Amino acid sequence: MLPPNIVAAQRFVDLVTKCESPSIEMLARHLDALALSYHDTPLGDPDESDERPAPEGRVGRADIDPRFPTLGYYGSADPKEVPGEALVGDAIDDIMDITNDLKEVLWRFDRFGPDDAHWHFRFLYQVHWGEHLRDLARYLHSRLRFEEEQHSG
Repeated sequence: MLPPNIVAAQRFVDLVTKCESPSIEMLARHLDALALSYHDTPLGDPDESDERPAPEGRVGRADIDPRFPTLGYYGSADPKEVPGEALVGDAIDDIMDITNDLKEVLWRFDRFGPDDAHWHFRFLYQVHWGEHLRDLARYLHSRLRFEEEQHSG
């Protein structure tokens, strides 16, 4: 049986790379599952190998942009800066970064096992894809709320 974080990672990667017509709702749900699985992921221990996944396995803008044509740039700010300057986020870049980090975790799971994969899942969340996940989830929340208001009002 696969660990829950590996299942969540694989489902996210499959959604953004294989699903016929992924919706914003599906994307938001998969982001929530990833965030939740982070909290239940064991600490793990990194493998000593310097081996890295091949760069040709990474997804790029051309892979993601056509799958999510309604997503684009959004307003953001650094929560540590009050008042802070306005920043611009990019939903497609967020999806790419999350996907590529999770693909590395999946590669590590297959190559080095769960200890290494858990460690990298947690580490990469803390230093990179977690911020993309939180920014993207907030943007999607805003989009979904707006769409719901449009339909009900």
